[in-house]
Amino acid sequence: MPKPDITMFFPAYNEVENIPKLLDSAVTVLNESANNYEILVVVYGGSTDGTIDLVKKYSKKNKKIRLITQPKEKKGIGYANILGFRNAKYPYIFYADSDNQFDITEFKKFLPYIGEYDIIAGYRIKRQDPFTRIVASKIYNLMMRILLNVRERDLDCAFRLVNKRVIEKINLVCSTGVATTELLAKARKEGFKIMEMGVHHYPRKSGQPVFESRFLSFPKPKVVLNILKETIILYKDINSK
Repeated sequence: MPKPDITMFFPAYNEVENIPKLLDSAVTVLNESANNYEILVVVYGGSTDGTIDLVKKYSKKNKKIRLITQPKEKKGIGYANILGFRNAKYPYIFYADSDNQFDITEFKKFLPYIGEYDIIAGYRIKRQDPFTRIVASKIYNLMMRILLNVRERDLDCAFRLVNKRVIEKINLVCSTGVATTELLAKARKEGFKIMEMGVHHYPRKSGQPVFESRFLSFPKPKVVLNILKETIILYKDINSK
């Protein structure tokens, strides 16, 4: 199989300590695995730690790296994903979190299946997060399976390879973390083929999670409320057609 043309994108918010390792790994993997490629870093405009300036420096050294700035008024990881998909120019789009809790080289495990499946969705092998965060995720996954008829085992895992024709067919609107589930639910409804593959997960070594309180690592109440609101909207959207 010839090497594919790949867009990789990474949403980022105050991840200046993680960007060097992330981009170095992505460049290495794509030089080995892709024909043509680009790397998009979608940085929220409210970042205050120098992430934007650092990505600019990388983009000057490597023209295949591009900064996409997420407007301050358009908050949310879901909207960052929309920007990543919208700005991708190649037919296969991979995205992952920018916190280095994944090994980007595991992207290569997806490549043998790239023409057979429309979405290859990673699931975390032995998730390395605080216990309370894992419990909250299990509750979220159960709720989404009941409401949206999704079957994947790790709905909020952001380590995926997506055929661009999926994005051209479905309409992504969620701005919160519900976006990861929205992608699978709408793709499944349209009949796209989805494959799951286990990927290793590692503890966060640098930076701080944005959406959790410092107390017991539970999601912030406002985050939970926004997720519930978008879940209701998504449920109505999917079941109205």
